[in-house]
Amino acid sequence: MWNYAFQVPEQKKLRYIVHTDCKNEADDQFTLAHILMTDKLDVRGIIAGHFDEGNHGRYPEHQTAQASLDEVNLILDLMGLTGRYPVFKGSEIGMPDEKTPIVTDAARFIVEEAMQDDPRPLYIGMQGAITDLACAILMEPRICERM
Repeated sequence: MWNYAFQVPEQKKLRYIVHTDCKNEADDQFTLAHILMTDKLDVRGIIAGHFDEGNHGRYPEHQTAQASLDEVNLILDLMGLTGRYPVFKGSEIGMPDEKTPIVTDAARFIVEEAMQDDPRPLYIGMQGAITDLACAILMEPRICERM
């Protein structure tokens, strides 16, 4: 049997935030699980985002980020990873306009993580609406230089 396991040096790991609308489509759960099993990524946290404002009646209005959050927590539980990563619920709605951020714990987390004193840039994998990232950029434009 082949053994392809290897250790990724800490300084080579990519600082990464997962942003997922995890309850929207069937591939989101697999993507989250794959990311969490990838040794190359230093997952700093997970943000559950909103999706499909109309959502065809699958969820109550403005409850899709909560549905994603519940699904993220289920995936973490099934993988035995509950409590290992900070998890945040993103905005339940899109931005009201191009200049007004929706301040959430998720947007604050993006700003805080991007501004960390770490020589590695921050990567954010966006699976869905970019609302939380756009809000974070409006809250602290300097994060763009660090991502």
